[in-house]
Amino acid sequence: MSKLARAAREFAGMESIRVPFEVSVDASAFGAPTDERRLIRQPLVLRRMVRSQEDLFNTRVPDPHMDGRAPVVLEALELISRQVSDVPIICGVVGPFQLACQLRGEQLFLKDLGDSPDFARTLLNITTEWGVRFSLAALESGADVICIVDGTATAETLTREMYDRFSWAYERRIAKAIRGQNGLSILHICGDTSRNLDLMVSTDVDGVSVDHRVPISGAKAVCHGRTAVIGNVSPTTTLNTGTPLEVAKETLSCLEAGTDVVAPGCGFAPETPLENMRTMVRVTRSFIPERGR
Repeated sequence: MSKLARAAREFAGMESIRVPFEVSVDASAFGAPTDERRLIRQPLVLRRMVRSQEDLFNTRVPDPHMDGRAPVVLEALELISRQVSDVPIICGVVGPFQLACQLRGEQLFLKDLGDSPDFARTLLNITTEWGVRFSLAALESGADVICIVDGTATAETLTREMYDRFSWAYERRIAKAIRGQNGLSILHICGDTSRNLDLMVSTDVDGVSVDHRVPISGAKAVCHGRTAVIGNVSPTTTLNTGTPLEVAKETLSCLEAGTDVVAPGCGFAPETPLENMRTMVRVTRSFIPERGR
């Protein structure tokens, strides 16, 4: 894992190193089985672990040093931190809402929000405590930045009121714990998060990573310098299947709109051409604010 993480920097020039590369590690710590890894997609959680009130009662917060594949991530962070000192090391942690969806099943959990809100909050408290423990363990193992990936808490699924009640406070608890250990935090939520973006900023993270469907100029207006705006070259239509020229144009558009950190609007697809990754880096490095390239 550490070798593959460093390869993105060595071969594509990325100015950060990140582990892990998928979002089932956290669920694996709760005992959730996943299918085999594939070259072109991430492993999927195969079985819901919280199917009843009894399951919820028996669910404990795992130990990131012992459970699932989390120890492998921590070991990779330790190896990377001993070998790299000139770029930030990022660890991805699945956010409370998305992890609750993985453990309960997304449709059931969304139904719980209306039918059994106390059940939902209990599960969210468990997934939040896991997020705190895993984040702090990652910082101790050498991570500089924790990226809280709460993809299913998207504004395309949750109303503003529902996000405020069932996602915001839990993400904020993790961000505050990270800040308390002098770490930096990023919050990424998939989809068009424009209507909830001010709430995302108020979780007190150091950066918000926005999907390619969110206009950078609009995100900058909402953030008002309170937090960095990260993004948002399309990882699918541009980076994965576009030409280097298309990547260059979209990267430049993000820069001219004022993004603070150029990045994909979500994770790189496994089949992303190396030349497209290099192009995004090259255009970013050559950009001169106010004057363009």
